[in-house]
Amino acid sequence: MPLAINTLKHNEKLYDQDKFKIVPPYLDLHESLIKAIEKDFRQLKSDMYSKYHLDIRKVSNNTYTINKEEREFSSEELREGTKNVIQSYMYGENMIEIEHKDISLETRYIPPDVDREDNR
Repeated sequence: MPLAINTLKHNEKLYDQDKFKIVPPYLDLHESLIKAIEKDFRQLKSDMYSKYHLDIRKVSNNTYTINKEEREFSSEELREGTKNVIQSYMYGENMIEIEHKDISLETRYIPPDVDREDNR
């Protein structure tokens, strides 16, 4: 879940780079996904400590300790797990309701001036 949250937050920054022409729907989706996953992660974290007595800590990029026992995951395993979490909230068993906000569709994309000499 933390990797999914970080991935979504990272992807959100890409919208500021003018690569998308209609940003608001994607921002609504990302914000809703992040809120839902963060909320569920807080509950999961609480349950892990109180109900299941699990102490999970990140040691390095691919290594975690689970009750002081070290476990290493491949990049592919972490990527697949992140993808599965995001998909489950987008259209799986944890599917969310997207909060739509009234965000103006101010256009950042300005089409090239067809009359300019360098566009002929």
